[in-house]
Amino acid sequence: MSVILAAAFNILSSVSIILVNKQLASACGFDFILTMLFLNFLTTASLLECLAKLRWFEKKHLPNRDRWIVAGMALSTVLLNNCSNEANSVGFYQITKLLIIPTVMGLERLQGRHVVYTDRVILSIVVTGIGVALATVSDFEVNVRGSILALMSIISTAQYQIWQGSKQHEHGVTATQITYSVAWPQSLAGMVCSLLADVWVPQVKALFLMRPSSLLEHKLSDKGDLYWIALCNILAVCTNISVYGLIGKTSPVTYQVIGQLKTVLVVAFGYVFFDVRVPLRWLHPSAGLQRGD
Repeated sequence: MSVILAAAFNILSSVSIILVNKQLASACGFDFILTMLFLNFLTTASLLECLAKLRWFEKKHLPNRDRWIVAGMALSTVLLNNCSNEANSVGFYQITKLLIIPTVMGLERLQGRHVVYTDRVILSIVVTGIGVALATVSDFEVNVRGSILALMSIISTAQYQIWQGSKQHEHGVTATQITYSVAWPQSLAGMVCSLLADVWVPQVKALFLMRPSSLLEHKLSDKGDLYWIALCNILAVCTNISVYGLIGKTSPVTYQVIGQLKTVLVVAFGYVFFDVRVPLRWLHPSAGLQRGD
């Protein structure tokens, strides 16, 4: 898979799943994030298992320790991303994710990874940071709960993306192979968390700033909700594979730079579908970063 194809595939699937998750949480009232994660991971694992049996790709696993480390970080990252998505407006969620770039660079330095960035890239990041600050002040939908979740999401995502690239190269696996390797551990961990937080003890979700709603008490508004859930699972498979593919061929910082197009698309579609108020200066950091790349 070429870099351009991997980038296009990732942009399409990522933007789509963000909007579908927002639809599920806001319009459908289905805010059971852990259950959705379990279904997403299970769908990914099941589909890749079938493709492996059909010999579409060769099975190759990471060492058990790395499998569970990456799977655990994936679970926490996607959980925090979805919590942030649910707690914030579409625009604020995507704008704050721009801070992942400097966070990745900081973590790489702290961990002794010697990655060199050009002056143009650094200048672009500075412009982005200023734009994020302006956007945060202008967003009337900012709230304490959403901001805390966004901060946790940024740190978790940055570390996860560093591992997505490094573990892939360290063990010589493809994007599909590493996705398959961690899919079943993710599914198992997701099932346990879903049963605990969405079924047995929903009150525990309050500790993670999530609404303590119970899956057993939830009623679907109509059959359309099931279609949204099914679409989310399909998009999760595409997103999981495309993220590993893109980061494996580039780097976490390049992945985030490409993500600036996602910012523009998500903000635009958020305005169209969710009536999100979008100040024009929200688009400035994206434009600045694209010019500086």
